Amino acid sequence: MNLYLERIRKLYEGYLKTAEELEKNRKIGDGLFGLGHGPEDDPCHERFEKALESLLMAFDQQEPSSDEVREVLEFLYADPGAAGTPQSAYWVLIAVQGFGLPLIKRLDREDARMLREAYDTCYPAWKRLPVQKRIIKDLRWQSG
Repeated sequence: MNLYLERIRKLYEGYLKTAEELEKNRKIGDGLFGLGHGPEDDPCHERFEKALESLLMAFDQQEPSSDEVREVLEFLYADPGAAGTPQSAYWVLIAVQGFGLPLIKRLDREDARMLREAYDTCYPAWKRLPVQKRIIKDLRWQSG
């Protein structure tokens, strides 16, 4: 069992639960036109980013197998819109995909190919942000 994947899942669960609460408790007009503070301004987003980056760096230092890395990256690269993610968290979940870039080098060719194909399907080229373009480029290179 991939203990890091379980820790990452728990981190995501806690973060998404907090983001849902923020959205649920949003007051009308919060954050609109730069007035007040909306859920997207909450420090929970930055805390999540820092915790995830730290966790992924520790995972990388353990020199995980290609299979373990593929499992983590499959989770990290899943479409956040498919699970009804709160709007304030959606773009954060896209941005943190970049934290997986250093792990791509640990994938064997077959795992990189499988992940690239899944990523290509999930994120069409015309919709990709710069971080996603870099991910697909690195996955292509790693898969040969």
